[in-house]
Amino acid sequence: MMMKDKRVIWLILSMLVCGWACSDKTIIYNPEQKRSIYFYKDVNRYASGVVPDTIEFSFAALEESEYRYDIPVKFIGMPVEEEVECEVEVVADSTTAEAGKHYDMGKIAFPEGEVEGILSLRLKRTEDIQKHPVMIYMRLREDENFVPMENECYRLSVVDGVLVAPGWWISEYFGVYANDNYKLYRKILEYYWELEELKPVFYAETVKEYGRYLEKAPAGFFQRPNNIVWIKYVFKPAYEFYSEPENMYDGFTMVNPDRFIR
Repeated sequence: MMMKDKRVIWLILSMLVCGWACSDKTIIYNPEQKRSIYFYKDVNRYASGVVPDTIEFSFAALEESEYRYDIPVKFIGMPVEEEVECEVEVVADSTTAEAGKHYDMGKIAFPEGEVEGILSLRLKRTEDIQKHPVMIYMRLREDENFVPMENECYRLSVVDGVLVAPGWWISEYFGVYANDNYKLYRKILEYYWELEELKPVFYAETVKEYGRYLEKAPAGFFQRPNNIVWIKYVFKPAYEFYSEPENMYDGFTMVNPDRFIR
């Protein structure tokens, strides 16, 4: 009886496979269809594991009056066979920044054979953003080549005078950022910049990957194997500086960076 049941099951499976193989409704990718496009936001840069609805940028740690802010844009589908441009629109009723005054915006170009392009903004440091941040609300525009993914947008808040917490900031390690810990972040940057003379090769490679202000650094970058340079020259000196009674402030609760050594 069991052998008969097995034969029946195999017969049914064979019929199903045959029917699928002979069907003329097989799904085939159409290279002419529009590619789905979206702003790429790297979740690995955020200790929380969640990309915030609004990305914050601050001029506070910068000396420059202008800053090139790059936003990766990707699409789903076959790579383009020739360079193709895509447009982005600024949603007027949700944007407080003024084009030309607070920012200039370029176009997105996808190089031949690629599935990723860059939207470059030239952010401008103005007096008014020291008191009130401005918002740039962007959406990708549908055209003959691309269609934006559902609810796709990018909200960028630009401010000056206030150091915005980096995405990799972990309160359990560095303290609650709102408790004046912008001081610690600034000190970490100061020691980081000193690596340009102390460890020039390391610094050059790190700036290229993480940015001059560690704005591109992934969450937990200081806990990776062979992280002794970060501990010895950046985090430990910052920790020791604010551990001194004359430098300490109420919100300073940073843990000893020695625990990060791998």
